[in-house]
Amino acid sequence: MFDFSKLGDLSKVAGQAKEMQAKQEASLREQTNLLRKISSQLDDIAALLKKKA
Repeated sequence: MFDFSKLGDLSKVAGQAKEMQAKQEASLREQTNLLRKISSQLDDIAALLKKKA
């Protein structure tokens, strides 16, 4: 059977898990944005090199 005395602990753990997931998603968004910037800069460099060649 389910032990209702542990319900508070389970709720706390679930809240912490949700918070961790939100932090991971924010970090992933930041990394994705940085990779997009890097990719754009590399495209610009490649275009400049082609233009000079």
